[in-house]
Amino acid sequence: MNGTIDIELMRQLRGGSEAALREIIERHRERLYRLAYRLLNDRDEASDAVQETFIRLWKHARRFDPSQSLASWLCTICARRCYDELRRRRRHRETLAEMPVEVVPPDTLASEELLILLRQAIATLPSKQRVVYQLREIECLTTDEVAAATRMSADQVKANLCVARNKVREILKGYGI
Repeated sequence: MNGTIDIELMRQLRGGSEAALREIIERHRERLYRLAYRLLNDRDEASDAVQETFIRLWKHARRFDPSQSLASWLCTICARRCYDELRRRRRHRETLAEMPVEVVPPDTLASEELLILLRQAIATLPSKQRVVYQLREIECLTTDEVAAATRMSADQVKANLCVARNKVREILKGYGI
């Protein structure tokens, strides 16, 4: 049902409909923001990434393949933008949110605290592993979709995901989780 609506909205967008663009933005903005924020760990950068995703959608609507999921296509565009930003940060040797992790006894962990610890663990991953982990585990994209979004082979995605899962597991094990 949602796929049918998205295809119709994309058809209208290709015809220049700004109303269709507004509807697509409304339908997909929140998911894209969550993805961008999880990858970049910065609210302003996440907002910029989402905005740029929709600008690219407007400019390149004709490239959309209706046999694809629009949500996947938008996640791919957004993830690539985030991945570019992470590479830029690495090139300039900017630190990516090295948050000190406080030791909390496991029996006092509430679900909110567990989420914070998980986010902190993910934030410590190298950029490739973080992107792959977020797209596969959090956004539930397929391995092929992650490969397309990151321009990695499926085998590279699987290898990075395996390493990322192990690192996150080790970090959380330190909290008795």
